[in-house]
Amino acid sequence: MRLGSPHRWLAVLHGEARRTTSTRLWWLLLLPVLLLALAMSLFGGLMTLFAPAASDTSAILVLTGLASVLSMTAVVGAAFGALLAAGEYRHRTITLAFLTGSRLQVLAAKAVVAAVVAGGYGLVVAVLGPLLGGAVLGGQDLPSWGEVLVLGAVGVLVCALWGVLGVALGTLVPNQPGAVALAVGWLMVGENLLAAALQAGDSAAGEPSVFARLTAFLPGNAGDVALYEVPVGAVGAGGSSVLEFLAGVSAPPPGWVAVLVLAAWTAAAVAVAAVVGGRRDIT
Repeated sequence: MRLGSPHRWLAVLHGEARRTTSTRLWWLLLLPVLLLALAMSLFGGLMTLFAPAASDTSAILVLTGLASVLSMTAVVGAAFGALLAAGEYRHRTITLAFLTGSRLQVLAAKAVVAAVVAGGYGLVVAVLGPLLGGAVLGGQDLPSWGEVLVLGAVGVLVCALWGVLGVALGTLVPNQPGAVALAVGWLMVGENLLAAALQAGDSAAGEPSVFARLTAFLPGNAGDVALYEVPVGAVGAGGSSVLEFLAGVSAPPPGWVAVLVLAAWTAAAVAVAAVVGGRRDIT
């Protein structure tokens, strides 16, 4: 299989970026991201209002709220990727897209654009969340900039990977509503149900079973483990149990391993999408 010249790859990428920025899709999905950032900023304030003792752990609350919102932002990134890929089939523009480059080049261009946009969503939350949270909490203890930067970087990476995963799903399921429902439904419902089934029969006091340990290696849970590791690290003793609770997993691996797991899922999904999309009849 010929990969083509770098000039052709750049031309296809440039064309995909222009098509994406000329539509309202990317900034319409930015609106729920902004609402999530606002919700995160109110989280710490409401906690300290209704539970004054929580002011002693306001820094951990801000980090936990930011990690939670970044996790939800990844869902928006996945939806964007699915819409971006499946939209070509819905609007019957996929044939025109393939005139600008090979199917592999078009898939790669969409993956790059989705990664940038979804990562941008994560960046917006990572920047606005702590700023608004700091304004709401006033002079209370806030997390260090180092902790915020680490969590923000992890959040951008997780969102970007889910944007690419969304493109793979949109390529595999060319029906646009179906692709979005699959991406969002899996992250919000499907994976939680599967994790609960894998953990069924395990006791809280005993060692988790082999099946229960697999929950940390599901794609959505892997991203959550990577995100929640930062605020959990500030807890100290008992942090592992807190991480298991927040991410909904058993025996979570280190955060960097979780990122690699999510990256492996992403690479596998793109590879399958390249094969299936390359053989699909679009006439």
